[in-house]
Amino acid sequence: MNILIIDDHEIVRDGIKALIEQEYGWHVVYAVDSIGALPSYASFDEVDVAILDISLVNESGFDTLVKIKQQAPFVKCLMLSMYEHVGYISKALELGADGYVTKNAATKELMNSLESLERDENYLSSDISKKLAFGDKCLTSLLTDREKEIFLLLAKGFQPKQIAYHIDTAPKTVMVHRTNIYKKLNVTSQFGLLRIALEIGYLDVYDVINDDALVKTI
Repeated sequence: MNILIIDDHEIVRDGIKALIEQEYGWHVVYAVDSIGALPSYASFDEVDVAILDISLVNESGFDTLVKIKQQAPFVKCLMLSMYEHVGYISKALELGADGYVTKNAATKELMNSLESLERDENYLSSDISKKLAFGDKCLTSLLTDREKEIFLLLAKGFQPKQIAYHIDTAPKTVMVHRTNIYKKLNVTSQFGLLRIALEIGYLDVYDVINDDALVKTI
């Protein structure tokens, strides 16, 4: 199996390359810091799997993923990233990623993922699967659909009046939901909700900073 590695840390590229070639006998055809750094003669026809980091210097790994899938949809793409948030994972899969492994996962997870892609199977590392399972249990089993909607808005810092305007209901109704959410999740503040949302990956920092779903001053 021929592999392309795109990661902006040379030590990471070299480490993965050595592991893949010395321990497993697969061949790394290119190991570069961006898609633009590929030699002019490079061809995706000789690549079976591309290992991509999300955080790159010149462009995001998501943009690189899209370019590869547009130019060579037959290439399997594995995201290898430090980011564990559900938002990143969902976006990667929506854009066509065939697998997602965190850099915190054991080395064997990376090898398992490559073996799965070689068999035309998708792969998520076990730490991600556990996080997704915890998140689903935490919210799905405890909160109603309406409470989950309000939970996320509260976690982003919006106030009952703003949320009521957004979802077209009375502020008092939102306050009742807020009380129930606090009780079910055993928190006493919106900061507590934000902590839970970040821990289970339902939000990331960029969601909080760049959110434009609501106007914060109504």
